[in-house]
Order: sequence, then structure tokens, then C-alpha cells
Amino acid sequence: MLKELITPVTELTYLKDLTLDPSQIGYNLRINCWDSNNLPNVAILGIPEGRTSLCPSFGEGPDLIRKQLYTLTGFNDDFSVIDLGNVKNGKDASDTFAAVKMVAEELSVLKIPLLILGGSQDITEPLISGFEKEEISIAIIDDRIDNNVNHNSANDEMFINNLPFRSRINIIGGQSYFIGENGFEDVSENFNGNVVTLGEMRSDIKEMEPMLRETDMVSFDFGAMKLSEAPGQIHLSPNGLTGEEACQLSWYAGMATSPVWFGLFGYNPSSDPFASGGMMAAQIGWYFLNGISKRMDQAPLDEATDFIHYHIQLNELEEPISFLKHPITQRWWMEVPSEDCDNFPLRIPCSKKDYKKACKNQIPSRWWNYFNDHNV
Repeated sequence: MLKELITPVTELTYLKDLTLDPSQIGYNLRINCWDSNNLPNVAILGIPEGRTSLCPSFGEGPDLIRKQLYTLTGFNDDFSVIDLGNVKNGKDASDTFAAVKMVAEELSVLKIPLLILGGSQDITEPLISGFEKEEISIAIIDDRIDNNVNHNSANDEMFINNLPFRSRINIIGGQSYFIGENGFEDVSENFNGNVVTLGEMRSDIKEMEPMLRETDMVSFDFGAMKLSEAPGQIHLSPNGLTGEEACQLSWYAGMATSPVWFGLFGYNPSSDPFASGGMMAAQIGWYFLNGISKRMDQAPLDEATDFIHYHIQLNELEEPISFLKHPITQRWWMEVPSEDCDNFPLRIPCSKKDYKKACKNQIPSRWWNYFNDHNV
């Protein structure tokens, strides 16, 4: 099915004349062939669709981001990256969305990480719809909540409302003057998640790692960034993520223990005459790939004998909370009782802060959130 729905990267005309040397990541990406019997460590997919958004030029983003990405340095020879090319646009945007869903269905069962170059952010909807999971965790990196239901709203301004009902949504980098009090409540009540404001994220960005570690897909809106550091936006806000913060978040997503999909959306080449925004987007994508190449551990399974175990008794609970720490990466997990788990408790990513909080006889908020979700 992939062959019918995707234009191979070797047929993208703007890349044919691009001169690269062997040290650059794009040197081999155009000649590597997709082999379902020999899967890569990560794949790249472009989705050049922007007709349902406020800015149809978003559809030109994948090619311009890819052109910059190809010039960045590559990785070790044993780390395999394959560029699948671009999903073919249909006559109407709805046709493209249908094709994206079919591609997502085929790729999701392979359980490999995916770097997605968009396109408008509402492409998140058909991508998630292709996942074969009962519960899906989504991290949306954005300065606002795209749940505007005004009759004049473009689809990318309200796509969150169309995500599968089983989705768990967390917003990272939100800015209160774009959200309002009701927005925070909506995410908590309707999407079973939280809004981490830009200030909260900036106070301790390491706390974003556990949230991104458990995520199935990260949907990154280029408009979440500070305009001066990322030209090529349409909202033109002076405040937002810095380039370093955006790359740190994408690196955390790449380091996740699950096959995360990372989507870059909302880049408008027509307002980026010097292509510096395109290079910024490419560097964010590069850090996601780099994070995947540095993976050193997996989620704890069964008895988790490779992990260090800590058991903390709290006054409010009958049973202690068990924490697990990987001895090399120093990443933490904690166990939450769940009616859905027969042999072993539910294990969720956490941080050392959660462990220290338990040591002070305080139940971590992450523990409460998951306990309430899985024991109703």
C-alpha cells in the first residue's frame, strides 16, 4: 500500500540536484530502499498538505525542511534512517487525510519511530486514527489549545476536538494569555491531560522527559516558538520556546522507550525568505533522530531484574509505592495499582522528584492521575 500512496524521495525533483558529502545525513537517505523484512531504526515521512488550515503554504513545508535536514551531519553506520518520501496529495484535502490514515495504519503495526514533516497540525488527526491502540497518549507542543469551535475556524484551529475519544492529551509550552482559565479545565476534564505552561516547563525542563517518554505521538506546532528564533510562522508571537528548548524536547521524545512518532507542523516557507526557520525545524527533527540513536534502556518488564527497586511506605496508602531506576540511564519509573493488570502493576515513567516527594510522605500527582484513570 505504501507504494501507491507515497511518492518516493528519489522522485522529489528538488532533491535531485542537491550535492551532499558522505558526512551529511541526506547522503544515503535518497538511495536507501524500504524493506519490510529489514526495518530501519527510524523512518521519515513528509505530508505536504495545508488546504484545511489558515495557511495553505504549510503544504510546502516538508520539502523545505527536508532540504535543510539533509545537510546536517549523519549518524553511525549501524543506525539506519530511511526517508519514505511524501504522502501523495488527493484531489481534496479529505482524500489526503484518508491516505494518511491508511499509511499510519500500515506503519503503526511495525512499531518503529517516525519523524513526520508537515503540513498543517490537523494532520495529527488522521495519523492518530491509524494507531491500533485502545488508549493513545499525545503530547502537543503548542502555545495555545486548538479547540476553537467558532464557525469560521479553520480545521487546524480545532483539530483537538476531532481526535479519537480514547486519546490522552498533554499540552506543553502553553501560554496563559492564549488559553485562559477555561482552557486548562477543558484539557483536564475533556482530554484527561494537563497543560504545562511555558513558565512551568522552563523552570525545570527535565520534568518533561517522563511525560514525553510515555507518549505515542508528539505533535509540534512551529508556532509554539519565539518568532525571532523561528521565522516561518503565522501567529507572529514574540514569546515562545527557544531553539534550545525545542531541540531538548525533541531529543527527549527520541530517547523515549516506546516507538514515538514526532510530527513537525505549521512551518510556512513563504514567510521565511532566508530559510532560517526551515533550518530551525530541521535541527529540531535532527535532535529527535539523535535521541533515537542514543537509546540505552527499555521500559521495565516482568520482574524488571535490570532495575534498582525502591519501596516507599506512605501513611495514606496501605501498600508502599514501588519505584524503579535504571542503573545506567538513571531514569525512573513507578508502579500504580490497576484493575487492568493481573500479574504486574502498571508502571509509568516518573522523575527523581516523584521519588523524593514520596520519601516526604506525599503521593506524587502522577501516581494519583494514573490511579484514578485505571481504577474507576
